[in-house]
Formats: sequence, structure tokens, C-alpha cells
Amino acid sequence: MKKLVSFFSIFALFLVLFVPQNASAATTYSAGASSPSTIYAYSLNTWSGQGFWDLRNVSSIPDTAVVTAAKLNWSICTTCGMSYDTTVVGLFKQDGSGYQMDSGFYNYNFGGQPVKQNWFASFKSSKFNGSGYIRPVLTLLWEDSTSLTSGTLMLSDSPSDGLTGQANVVESEELIYELVEE
Repeated sequence: MKKLVSFFSIFALFLVLFVPQNASAATTYSAGASSPSTIYAYSLNTWSGQGFWDLRNVSSIPDTAVVTAAKLNWSICTTCGMSYDTTVVGLFKQDGSGYQMDSGFYNYNFGGQPVKQNWFASFKSSKFNGSGYIRPVLTLLWEDSTSLTSGTLMLSDSPSDGLTGQANVVESEELIYELVEE
């Protein structure tokens, strides 16, 4: 019996010391604000301006990291007459393709996409007075099979620390939105 206990003790020690514990020790990375942090629309049922997150140079995320899920939360301009049920929000990759998002729920359709790229959000609404806006907060769950790490990347409207911006973004005016509705 002592030999069996000793064997399991050594085996447990081996697992703790030599096997990476990536799932239970996920790290949160904050890359700062979208640019701009408030996205405006001036016409009903037309895509708004865009809020960007440029993640191409975030050094704390491995170059080979891929998204496992994306979550977009947003607040709307209720004083403008907007409502959540008349507002459609999309999260898009740098090539212009994306998915309709439900505020606060993870969307797994972005699984396998590179984390390090330009991301942007846009919205359209069938109801607001004059203009409307949203304030998006993006969270990306990611993993990297090369370095055996994973983590959570939360992008909010906190003060920018130079990691976001529109200067190096793909020519977004030429993109055609390809929103896939779920």
C-alpha cells in the first residue's frame, strides 16, 4: 500500500512540475480602448461608424494565438430613443467579415481566427432621434497551441495606452460588411 501511495505522490508531483497548467491559469490582458470608444450613427438602418481594436502589436499575446470565443457588450443611447431590440451590432475581422453579436454572450463563430489583427464593431438601428451611439466592450478568449498558453483579452473603454488606434487600420471605407446572422 505504501508503494502505491508513493507512486501516486511522485506521479502527482511530476504532473505539477512538468505539465503546463494553461487552462486553469488563464491571464487577462487589457489592450485599452477602441478608437473611438463611442461609435455614432446618423442614419436609420445604415451601418454606423466603426470602433477599432488594433491587436497586431500586443506583445503579451503570442503571434500564433487564435480566438476560441468572442463577446461584445455594449451600452446604447437610450435618451436618443434607441432600444436593444431595434439595434443590430456586428463584430468584424480586418477583412470585413463578421457576425451579429448578442450583448454579453460569447460567440464561438470566430474560433480559430488569429487574435493579432484589426477588429472593429459597427451597428445599425431602426430607431433613434437624429443620431445614436453605442459604447462597445470586447472580450476575446484565446489559446496558443505552440506555447501551450491561453487567456482572456478584454478590450474596453478604459484610457488608451497606445495599443489601439485607427492610424494603421485597413482601409475600412472600402470594406463591404459581410455580417452572418445567427
